[in-house]
Amino acid sequence: MKFRYIISLAFVSALLFSCGKESRVDVPDSPKPISFSAGVSTITKAIKPDDPTVLISVGKEASIFATRVYNEIPEAVFSNLALHCDAAPHPSTPSNPLSSAWSYSPVAYWKDNGDYYFSAVFPYSADNVSIDNTYALNVNYFAGDNIDMMVARTHQDAAVSKDPVNLTFKHTTSAVRFLFGKSSSSDSDQYELTSFQLENIIGVGEFSMATRVTGSPTITSSNWSVSNVYTTLFSWEADQVGDRKPITHPTDVNDPDGYTAMGWYYMVPQTLSADAAVRFSVSYNGGAPVETVLNFYGATDHTSESGITWAPNQVYNYFITLNQSGLDLTVRAIPWDEVQVTTDDFNFE
Repeated sequence: MKFRYIISLAFVSALLFSCGKESRVDVPDSPKPISFSAGVSTITKAIKPDDPTVLISVGKEASIFATRVYNEIPEAVFSNLALHCDAAPHPSTPSNPLSSAWSYSPVAYWKDNGDYYFSAVFPYSADNVSIDNTYALNVNYFAGDNIDMMVARTHQDAAVSKDPVNLTFKHTTSAVRFLFGKSSSSDSDQYELTSFQLENIIGVGEFSMATRVTGSPTITSSNWSVSNVYTTLFSWEADQVGDRKPITHPTDVNDPDGYTAMGWYYMVPQTLSADAAVRFSVSYNGGAPVETVLNFYGATDHTSESGITWAPNQVYNYFITLNQSGLDLTVRAIPWDEVQVTTDDFNFE
């Protein structure tokens, strides 16, 4: 099967209005509000996570920060404002499901000059996102929340341009899932998944990114510090027979859509523990479930690279194929952002 990478627009133009003088911040004689363009890369679901509603859905929010530096003197423009999705699709373009309307308050306005540094985090958090006295953006992350955390960063010289600020969001975590299939195509071989959990995984980390930098960020493991506390994550068990998950036979062993999927899980990037494992139980032809503990530390991926880490902005598919004598494990690890796009203007006024 050939995987087709499809570029989608994450946001489309939205003009938003705020009312009242009390909502304005630093208003010059001819005020021009600071506005944004936002983008995110998307691909087909087959091999990577791709759900536009993660971002484009009524009630979703992101945190945004801005600092102005003029004559080497910094000043905060806004700090951890919540950008709120008010409508999806936008009322003016109801036929476009990827259009949206957003708002924030109080509105900030450009000054005539100065270097403006912008950074953003999705989703919004009042408690876990901050900028410290070194102007680093810090985000506390908990893998158990299973959130696709994204960040954006850019710079603009107000003396050169007051156009909408382009923000291209990038994934910061590792995306992991486990895919169960059976080698037999016979209806007489019936496998059902009855329980699943991940063991000896680091669940807590802190993401850090410099904010007073002119370029878009390249997310690497150096952006992360981890707790080195290993735990069990994402446990599931079928409460009754009807809740069991039938395990399918993939006609194409490289096509994830032919498997029974457990995931996606958004993980703290980490060096895997030598004891990292997936514990699962399977019922064969209605019999009593049999438990297996599969250690996946060092499992070689399709490029022959030994899998001892989960890197940020990377996707990991673990293909587990069951047969009557045991199982086979295949791993595919690929970059999450094959493509980056920046969409039309996304305005806040």
